[in-house]
Amino acid sequence: MSRYLNTLGIVIKKNRSRDSDIQITLLTPKHGKIQALAKGAQSIKSSRLSTLQLGNIIKTSIYQNKQRNWISESVTITPFLSTSKSLTQYNLLFYFLEMINRFIAENQQIEGMFQISQDLIISINSNNFNKFIAQEILLLDNLGFGVPSQIHQTYQDNNFSECQKHIKNYIESIIEKPFQSDKLFK
Repeated sequence: MSRYLNTLGIVIKKNRSRDSDIQITLLTPKHGKIQALAKGAQSIKSSRLSTLQLGNIIKTSIYQNKQRNWISESVTITPFLSTSKSLTQYNLLFYFLEMINRFIAENQQIEGMFQISQDLIISINSNNFNKFIAQEILLLDNLGFGVPSQIHQTYQDNNFSECQKHIKNYIESIIEKPFQSDKLFK
């Protein structure tokens, strides 16, 4: 049985598929993390290429058929690349996207995750590091990992740089692996 799905989504991963196709991973409000194929999106004639950039919040129509999702239309709601960004902002975006991709399984829906992720993207976009850390703490709590008192204390002391180090170390201890996004800008 086939059906159409209209949804908001955050582009959290993309891979080039064939010549002009792109495999997109979206975080959606009601369906969680889903993958869809954007046929011909790499083509020069495609209007979807700019919409399907990492970190963009989009509205999309997805056709579901035989266990496969196809993106038929997409419109950017909040573009990540609308203004020039610092390397720190790009690093935070890739760090966040890597975290989401590791913590949320495909087709897994976690209540409130889309809103927290949307707020995280907006805080990176507006270069609001304090709000980013607050949302990151909320994300960890919402995922059910709890938040160590050391993280809460450094956040309350407005020591945001130290707090971010503790959060990153805590997440790496959970996933038992260092983040790959750290290697991008070193």
